Amino acid sequence: MTMSSRERVLAAVNHQEPDRIPVDLGGTRITGIEPGLYTRLRARLGIRGDPAKVMDVWQMLAWVEQPVVEALGVDALPVPRLIQDFGMRLDAWRPWQLDDGTAVQMPATFAPVREPDGSLCLYLDGELVGKKVPASPYFDRMVEVKSYDPLPPVELWPMPLFSDEDLAWRRHWAETLRRETDKALMGEFGPILGRWGSYQEWLYTIGARPDYVLAYYERKVEYLLANLRLYRDAVGDNIDAIWWGEDFGMQTGLMISPRMFRDMVAPYYKRIWDWVHANTPWKVFYHCCGAIYPIISTLIECGVDILNPVQTSARGMDPARLKTEFGDRLTFWGGGVDTQQVLPYGTPEEVRAQVHERIRVFGPGGGFVFNPVHNVQADVPLENLITMFDAVRDFGQYPLG
Repeated sequence: MTMSSRERVLAAVNHQEPDRIPVDLGGTRITGIEPGLYTRLRARLGIRGDPAKVMDVWQMLAWVEQPVVEALGVDALPVPRLIQDFGMRLDAWRPWQLDDGTAVQMPATFAPVREPDGSLCLYLDGELVGKKVPASPYFDRMVEVKSYDPLPPVELWPMPLFSDEDLAWRRHWAETLRRETDKALMGEFGPILGRWGSYQEWLYTIGARPDYVLAYYERKVEYLLANLRLYRDAVGDNIDAIWWGEDFGMQTGLMISPRMFRDMVAPYYKRIWDWVHANTPWKVFYHCCGAIYPIISTLIECGVDILNPVQTSARGMDPARLKTEFGDRLTFWGGGVDTQQVLPYGTPEEVRAQVHERIRVFGPGGGFVFNPVHNVQADVPLENLITMFDAVRDFGQYPLG
């Protein structure tokens, strides 16, 4: 029996085998696609329209449109927040061109200042927040080079509540998409437990001044819970999952020890996700890159239902091992094909073979939503991308065989 997209995703997340493997492209800002490649994909599919909208200026991601969703059999849609990184609003648009000349639409608040060396700089309230050097297609977040000496008192960090305007935007999208589509809806909450500046400074501080980090987390978790109450009141049962993203992994290991993560970070996330499970029907979707095998059990204990991006090229992240050890408790949303080597640099035959293998490993018993490892980048050949979707269609029907 053919399922609706929402039924298909929820069955998979509840560890049941749906009619086919669910598919995501653009359901979140961590499962998306670069706008130049997206434009070429849309043309290959014979879909016409206005230039693609860049919904994420930091990661350079396209807003995947409904005709593309239907053509590719995508099962999830985003319920985005109104204001994205760098203060980019998603309610108005302006024309722009990518470096390769591709016409796109950027948020109307996108107003880069060109420096003499050709760099493009984004300012928010007079502060430099993003910078794109000529050799890069991306706007780097300048918070990653920011440090504070001395660190200000924890109570001075700004932690504002969601505005009525933002909550109304989220409510509108959640209600409209629930009413007009059959897709699983992925709510973008926004703020995370996180940090106040760069990863480097956070790493220094968690080692040298753990009391400061714990005080920051204690205040931050109360702020997050207050916003969660507002968010729940705005979107209600109209979303199916709420997603967070915070990286603790690198290619070869963790940024902090498993014990430090368990003792200093996990208790605060557990408080957040316990609230979600106690007060909503939403699934908890957590994005964490890298070699995070040593903390996956802790994430499950904290309340994670769905893990993304499942970076199978990182140390210890063997697909069969992950499925065997965690597949009855965790849904893998990602890991469908390697985006570091195979999807951009492999042959179509290699892409097809890996997609087939990942479906064979992750698919039995449900608990798998197909998505590549993280966002699809500009250097992926269009043929490889088309082959990926064709392979999911060819091999992803249940019963798998």
